Formats: sequence, C-alpha cells, structure tokens
Amino acid sequence: MIPIPDLLNREPFLGIDREALSDLLGLAILGREIGTEFHDLMAEAETPPTTWRPEFFEQDLFIDRLIAESFEIKMDGVQYPINERFLRRALSATPTDLQTIEFRQSILREMDENDEILASAKQLYRELFALLSLHRTPRYHRIVDTAAHNLDILKQSRLVIDLMHDRFGSARSGLRRLHEGAAAIHETEEYKTLAALLDYEDQLAQLNLDISLGGDGRIRRVEVRSLEECSDNRFWTRPIKRFWGRLRLGIGGYSMTNRELLNRVIERVYVSLSPALIPLIQLLGQLELYLAVRALRDRAAGRGLTMCIPELLPDHDTGPAFVCEDLWNPLLLHQEQAPVPCTVRTAGSVPITVVTGPNSGGKTRLIQAIALAQLLAQSGLYAPCARGRLRVQNGLFVSLIERESADQVEGRLGRELVRIRTLFEEMEHGSMVILDELCSGTNPSEGIEVFTLVLQLLRRVDPVAYVTTHFLDHARSLEENHHELGLEFLQVELDDARRSTYQFNGGVARTSLAALTAERLGVTFENLSTAVDRRRTKAS
Repeated sequence: MIPIPDLLNREPFLGIDREALSDLLGLAILGREIGTEFHDLMAEAETPPTTWRPEFFEQDLFIDRLIAESFEIKMDGVQYPINERFLRRALSATPTDLQTIEFRQSILREMDENDEILASAKQLYRELFALLSLHRTPRYHRIVDTAAHNLDILKQSRLVIDLMHDRFGSARSGLRRLHEGAAAIHETEEYKTLAALLDYEDQLAQLNLDISLGGDGRIRRVEVRSLEECSDNRFWTRPIKRFWGRLRLGIGGYSMTNRELLNRVIERVYVSLSPALIPLIQLLGQLELYLAVRALRDRAAGRGLTMCIPELLPDHDTGPAFVCEDLWNPLLLHQEQAPVPCTVRTAGSVPITVVTGPNSGGKTRLIQAIALAQLLAQSGLYAPCARGRLRVQNGLFVSLIERESADQVEGRLGRELVRIRTLFEEMEHGSMVILDELCSGTNPSEGIEVFTLVLQLLRRVDPVAYVTTHFLDHARSLEENHHELGLEFLQVELDDARRSTYQFNGGVARTSLAALTAERLGVTFENLSTAVDRRRTKAS
C-alpha cells in the first residue's frame, strides 16, 4: 500500500474522487480534451469531518475576496493560476484537533527555516503544475506526435516522483511524507517498468564512431568502431527477434509503425502507474495553500505588517482564550492606507466581550480581524499578528453583514432574530461568536431586551464572543455588574480631536459621536440646506 503524501492532515486523507480522477487520467492519455475537469475535481475534493460550518462564517468574512486578492503564487516571474475553490474549501474545513494544526504549522516552520526544503517545495509545485498541464493539453493526431506527447507525460511523472524521493528525505516535518510516498512507488513493479521504458527509449544502444577529417575540415571517412545495445533492459530483445516480429506482422497484413507500437506500450505503462499519480493531484492543491499563504505574509511584510505562526491551546485550556499582539485585518491589506495594528487580549477563558465606540471607529473591522485570525491560526497557517496565543474553538459563527434579497419575507430585525435562533440551535458548544450591532434594527428598549437575552444565552454555551453595540447606557450598566455574566469590555480609543486611533482600551465608550461622523461626511443642516437651495435655483 502506497502511503498518501497528505500535507494537511495528521491522519493521511485522500479527499479527491479516486474513481473519477482515474477515468480522467485515462482519457487524458488517450488525447481527449479535459478542459477544467482536473481543476473541478480538486475543488470538489472532500475534507475530513469538522464541527466548523462554512455557512456560518464564509460570506461575512469574505473568504472568496481574501483568496482572490491576497493569495497568489509567483515564481521566477511566472504567475501561476491558483485553484481558488480548493483553497476556500481547505480554509473552511478548519480542523479542531490540535495535532493536525501543529502538523501544518511544522511544515510552514520548516519552509521558513530551511531554504533547501523551501526551494524543493517550489520546484515540486512547478513540476506538478507542468504534469497537470501536459494532461490538459489536447492531442490532435494529425498535428501532434501523440507518442512523443504521452512519453513526455511519463517522463514528467517520473521527474515528479524522483524529486519527491530525492529532495525530501531529510525533512523533519510532514514534508517527509513526500519522500516516503515516492520511496514506496519506487518499489512497485509499475515504477520499475516505467523507468525501464524511459531508459530504453532514451538509450537503446551506444554507437562509437571514428571520424576522419580532411585538411579543409570536411569529413572524409566515418567508421563504426562498436555498437552496444542495452541488453539488460527489460524491453530489450535480440535484433533477429525484432526482425521476425516485424515480418510476422507484415505477413499478417498488419501495418504498424514503430511510433504506434511505442504508443501502445506507453499507454499500458501509464495505465498501470496512474493509481500512484492520483494522490499527487491532491498534493498540488495542498502545496498551493502553503505557498499562497507565504505570499500573503510576504505582501504584508512589504507594508510593514507582521504575520506569525501563533501558539494554539487545547479547547479545555483555562487561560486567556485570545491574545493577539499587533493584530490587523487582512481584508484591508490592499487599501491605499495600510491597516493599523492593535493588541487584543482577553482576561478570561470563556469571555464575552462587548465592544463600543463611535461609528467608523474600527469596531467592525476589529471583530472581523479577530475572526480571520482565529480561522487562519486554527487552519495551521500564519495569523495576522506579531504574536498570538489562541485557544482551539469548536466552531465559528459570524454575523457582520446585512443580506438583502428581493423575495425576503422577514424585515431586518426578523432576519437577525432568525440568525440568533440558528446560533443557539446549531452552533457547537465552545465556539467563537462574532456579532455586529446586535438588534440595532428596532427601537432601543426592545433591542436592549433582546441584546440582554443573547448575552445571557451566550454565557450558557461557553463561547469566546465579541459583540458590538451602540446601546451605550445599557453597556455601562452591564459593566457595573459584569461579574454576573462574566463580561469584558473594549472601547475605541480617541485622540484629542475625538478621532479614532483604531486602538482599543478597556471600558465603555461615552458617546457614539454620530454628530461628529455626520459632520465629517458633510451631513450637516448647513451643508444640505445649501445643496437644496442650489438645486432649487437651478430648477427655476
């Protein structure tokens, strides 16, 4: 049994559809046009079971946008197209067992610390990409030498397998699985047949010549000194046997060229080898994830921002649940002004943190950054902070954006309440919960009632929760009795001009500064009156 060179899971897992991929490989060697089917199979690969549910956070965290804008692979001036759907699926299937998370972290660390390993990983990605590209190239028999093209596929397959075997034997992390998988393939009869065929095709015989040159530099005489065939190759046969074989075919009325015979042999060898290639297609996507997240880290560094491999604690740990120094929001990386880092630190192991502050003060971006940090860190990747210490969460529930549709039945408050019901009916115990502007779509007295209800219910499911609100008077009363629900509080820090510094301190904000925000955006009575008068004058 050939071990699966899985780089994402502690227990090796083959998520790609083996049967469908085997059929696809068979069609490819026959010259059929494949199009995007390899890409689609990778994107639809299954993932190990997890308690994280993508529908609870993918849209609100804009995972598609994060991947499209910030994940890329560029090597030696070549931009490689990434499989965004595969990366989204890999990110959303967040593991909850600490050993798998640490398994992934060890791979990233080894790439960081060992330049040779990193260079080998990049080369392997390039060669795997080239192998897949050869499979996707349609062969039209009148235009392309099919035998030569299929031979290139076999050569590239051998190159990939040998690269895995030769370059990762010294790896200390899960990357060693590449060597172990290739070593097992080397021992198979299928690989030995492949190697023999390629050696035979490359060097059937050695011919030694004596060449005599005249005074004018032209060849005067060529004399064959020796001709030695590689008789120890399993594909070698005696010349007389080759002659009689061709003669029998001719007598029987069969007309087959040497290239046609070679292509039949190539197809047979490839079909026998293809089961060993199936995990390598999955491997391409997994390497893509590691190399793409390294590109995100490098891009952040170019803007003066730091990403780290944080410390992850088991879900039963009783220390602070979330500590991130110099935390920043990856979704803001491409804006003209770089994100402003801030430090977030909980005191308790199951905190419910109420966040207050002015409009446009950074509250929503903060809790979005917290959720993304948890997602990336628990995926075993770099987190958007200088240093981090986070506890493993059993799930992530995020409610940040308001979705509108033409056929919606409920109003804004109704839809929000449905989301709240879903949270408590389906969310795993011990999850991270992110709620923005809870119950702001109704009158304050009724909104406060629902807001308090949610806080009381949250306490019963032991979450790490962050909830923003503009119910400031109620938040201050909760702060006075914070021990009842185990609440913590963060407020936006303001400078002397009462503008947000995008830092957060303990406590509850004194005001939401709505009037100041309106003034900053030009929404004042004077400004709008002038605009109205101008329109009237123009109309008359």
